[in-house]
Amino acid sequence: MALVTTKKLQEEYERVLLARDMKPEMATKLAAGFVEMANEGTYSHGINRFPVFIDQVDKGQIQLNNTPECVNSMGALEQWDCKFGPGVLNGLICSERAMELAREFGIGMVGMRNSNHWMRGGTYVLKMAREGFAGIASTNSIAVMPAWGGKDHRVGSNPLIMAIAGDPPVLVDCSMSQYSYGQLQNYVLEDKKLPVVGGFDDNGELTSDPHVLWKNKRLLPMGFWKGSSMAIVLDMMLTAISGGNSVPALTEDMGGEFGVSQFLIAIDLSRTIEKDQFTNEMKRIRDYVLASEPAETGSVMIAGSEIEKFIDKHEKAGGIEIHDEIWEQIKSL
Repeated sequence: MALVTTKKLQEEYERVLLARDMKPEMATKLAAGFVEMANEGTYSHGINRFPVFIDQVDKGQIQLNNTPECVNSMGALEQWDCKFGPGVLNGLICSERAMELAREFGIGMVGMRNSNHWMRGGTYVLKMAREGFAGIASTNSIAVMPAWGGKDHRVGSNPLIMAIAGDPPVLVDCSMSQYSYGQLQNYVLEDKKLPVVGGFDDNGELTSDPHVLWKNKRLLPMGFWKGSSMAIVLDMMLTAISGGNSVPALTEDMGGEFGVSQFLIAIDLSRTIEKDQFTNEMKRIRDYVLASEPAETGSVMIAGSEIEKFIDKHEKAGGIEIHDEIWEQIKSL
């Protein structure tokens, strides 16, 4: 494993982006977005997916210098056309706008069409939570998962993402597949079995072998039929709210995961609950959960509480450990 400083990672990402004629200030911001995800522990999207992102750039699916534009304003709800620009920058820009709307109306929502993979979707609602808001988000994808009871791909992973202010903020970034492809790749690279079953093998039997699932892509919906249903209704909502592409449109018409539909919602908590009451209630919920009687295996934790540990870990180690194969791919771009 290569040990790479965040400074070196930022420099490599900027080098690759500038070589493709991205505007310098946009390249710096985009590279920093990828590095932040990696430094906060999301290696699957902050590092492993960067070569995939660049491949889409080289194919013309992502337009590096395009920025989103508001095309329809309805008070607290706006629709933005992202013009196939980088999903990370789209998410950062539109999350700022959602918070601006929330400051004015109490709640702000931005529906985004013609966007691209925004990597760790939790980035944008976590940004809201760190500024005192609650945030909700979702994005669709090409069909990557069988519907419950089906065998071929008809459903996107379509995560539901939520965060709320706190110390630390709470973040849930939840793909509708039992494992996201990013997490699945991590297990493939480490040659480790999944902790719980993640899908079906070629004989239709449940399996925890990541290599089988990476090849046949028969991922299990989270919560079986519940996850399948959630993924479908989220796609319907994303398409209707953004006026953009659905999972079938991305899969059959676009022929790839670009031009996706997304939404971001910000809620101004200063308008919904008194500050002291909020602090006390969030602490009570946290303490109540953490006082659980321990099970035979595992430990009780609050979602998002590991982020600072990853940052501290990388600082103490002097960098982030990157799989040699992925690091060589990045350096060769």
